[in-house]
Amino acid sequence: PFKDMIEGMRMDLRKSRYMNFDELYLYCYYVAGTVGLMSVPVMGIDTDSQMPTEKVYSAALALGIANQLTNILRDVGE
Repeated sequence: PFKDMIEGMRMDLRKSRYMNFDELYLYCYYVAGTVGLMSVPVMGIDTDSQMPTEKVYSAALALGIANQLTNILRDVGE
């Protein structure tokens, strides 16, 4: 995820508008989904959790992307 985050920063420098949701989603993955993925090892997974590790990472990715989409929507009026 570290290299993907750097790619997202490069995208941020090159482009500020995305033509469709797929492009926007990819950007959100690069700049925020990667943060979600990198946060899992930092915060850890409860050893008593019944949730498979793959689902934990999937949820962390979704949360990161959702946070970025929320930030973008918040800035639309500016």
